[in-house]
This record gives sequence, structure tokens and C-alpha cells, in this order.
Amino acid sequence: MAQRKRNDRGGFTLMEIVIAVAIVAIFAAAISPMVFKHLEDAKLSRAQNETETLATAVLSYYKDTGAWPYTNANGPTGNGVARVISSPNVATGAGTGASPGAVNWGTYGNSKLLGDYLYHNNPDDDTSVTGAGANQAGEDWPTAGRGAWRGPYVTSYQFDDPWGNAYVLNMQYAPGGNYAGTVRHKVFVLSAGPDGRWQTGFNNGQAEEIAGDDIGTVVTIR
Repeated sequence: MAQRKRNDRGGFTLMEIVIAVAIVAIFAAAISPMVFKHLEDAKLSRAQNETETLATAVLSYYKDTGAWPYTNANGPTGNGVARVISSPNVATGAGTGASPGAVNWGTYGNSKLLGDYLYHNNPDDDTSVTGAGANQAGEDWPTAGRGAWRGPYVTSYQFDDPWGNAYVLNMQYAPGGNYAGTVRHKVFVLSAGPDGRWQTGFNNGQAEEIAGDDIGTVVTIR
């Protein structure tokens, strides 16, 4: 009799297990949307912070060298770079309700990696993850004295937004860039946002603001 009582107290019935599993499932279903929302909010905050950090880094580069990151020839000289990208993983499509020219964020003109300006001193026509060709006398910025490159201004050569796409800067619109028009344009550090598609106008002379779910920071206004 004593042995039977001990066995009766030793486990759960099938019904008790089913009820416990059902309760856990109900709690999980109720909590999951909040968890996913917080995760997405964290990505949005990270992207905004990173665009602001990159904008500050570009301004520091300009303060030190006296030039914006669009050069592509020895000297450094030239202004042939239209878009500067943080990695090769550039979003290329335009999203619903996109402003004029939005697709150009992913496709327009010559591009060069931002790391060639901010991580390596490689502002000429070279590009290299390892920094090969950087710090060349007569081709890149001096590393001492007036107008010297004092980087790195960022912590890595390549980086993506929280959704795996590159940040893009429309540097052709910076003062001295290859834009020949007369309409003022803002220079942004821009992410295509959660949907990975551009909505912000690239060549919109009417209203030039960050649109859709794009995330960005203004670097300068022409």
C-alpha cells in the first residue's frame, strides 16, 4: 500500500501535461508579437544610430582632408563617384510609393566603397579590403601635416544595415561633386529600411525628404 502511494505521487497524468502545454502555448502566442516588435524596434534604432555615426565620420573626414568622399583618381583628385556604399550588398529596387529617382540609390553612376575613404586611406582609383594601395605618396592623402588623413574614422571596412543591405551616400550632390544641375540636393547616409527597397527620391527637385521606411541622416545640403 505504501509503495502504491509513492508511485501515485511520482508523476503527472496525461491530462495535466496537455493542460500545461496548452497554457505555455497560449502565453507564447500572446508574448511573441511583443518580442518580435521589440526586436524590429531595436533594428530600427540601430540603423538610425549607424547612419548618424557614418554622417559624423564623413564630416570628420572632410574636416581633416578638406574634401568629400567622391574622389577616384590619383592626387587624390576627381569627382567621378556618384554613390558611396558601405558594402557590395546594395539594395537595387524601388518600393511602393517611391519618390522620383528612388531606384538610383541602388544603380546610378559610379560607386566606391566607403571604407576606401574612412577605414583605409585609399581615396584614389584603388579599392581593397586589405588596404592594398593605401597611403601611397602622391596618390592618397598624406598621413601627417596639414590636410592629413587621420583615420580610421569607422571600425570596419565593410558593414551592412540590420537587414543585410549596404548604407548608401549620394555623394555626387556634395559641394564639388559631379552634379551639374542647379537644384539644391541633400546628401544622405541612407538605409533602404526593413523592406530593402528604396522610397527616398534621388533626384527629386520638389521635396527631398526621407520617404517610406527608409532610414537616414543628412550629411550636408548643397
